[in-house]
Amino acid sequence: MVDQKRAGGKELTFWEHVTELLHLARRMAYAIVVSTVIFLVFPVSVDVESLFSGNPNYTTISMFVIKKVQDDFLPPNVELLPIDWFAPMEVYFYVSVLLGVLLSLPVIAYEFYKFINPALYKHERSFLLPFVISFSALFIFGFVLGYLVVLPLTMQMLLLFVGPLGLTPSYEFAGFFSLVGGLLFLIGALFTFPVFFILLVKAGILHTEYVTKNRKYLYPGIIIAIAVLDPDPTLVTEIVVGLPLIVLMEISVIIGRRFERKTAS
Repeated sequence: MVDQKRAGGKELTFWEHVTELLHLARRMAYAIVVSTVIFLVFPVSVDVESLFSGNPNYTTISMFVIKKVQDDFLPPNVELLPIDWFAPMEVYFYVSVLLGVLLSLPVIAYEFYKFINPALYKHERSFLLPFVISFSALFIFGFVLGYLVVLPLTMQMLLLFVGPLGLTPSYEFAGFFSLVGGLLFLIGALFTFPVFFILLVKAGILHTEYVTKNRKYLYPGIIIAIAVLDPDPTLVTEIVVGLPLIVLMEISVIIGRRFERKTAS
């Protein structure tokens, strides 16, 4: 547990830690809910004439994203089937929540930072904005990398044996979006690890030696974890995701050493 202290210097008790964590979760939940509602109801296009008809043409942001994902990753011969009655509604809310989390990334980063550095002394506040920006930017970078590179490769591999085996390429609607959303957010979260490493080094919880002395185990472990989580057997995904992540970890070590030298001096 992080050794948190109030502004007056008093160390927090266990239950105060729990209370602070609950407050953090509540504030993040508020931000995610508000952002989710935006994607649920705000339109990207509205047919004004149809609003007064019995079948209004109203496309929300989430609807647009759902259609866009299908167009980008599914070949024309692949069909998605809503097996369950509630599948379309579940996917609609699921995609809206994921988009809400993306929009709330700055708030989530800010709350994480406040939890690890609760007092926010004057010399610490200067690191707050870089942390929030870096966390959000790296998550989005990983998300976009997954969307442009990892997911297309994954879909190709998953569909590779459908034709030769004489199967009809029909898949469950909710299962498809669960795979897409889970994989994208997993890659995005992976790319935030270097930022949290720097923050934990700054807080004195971790040391850069943890990485420098364990590179031969840590970096192969990252590659193996990516290989296990992604079905692409060509090693392209491992290279595309693993190498930038390793470079970011090395940069985080360099930055972390600067904080360690400042602390020592």
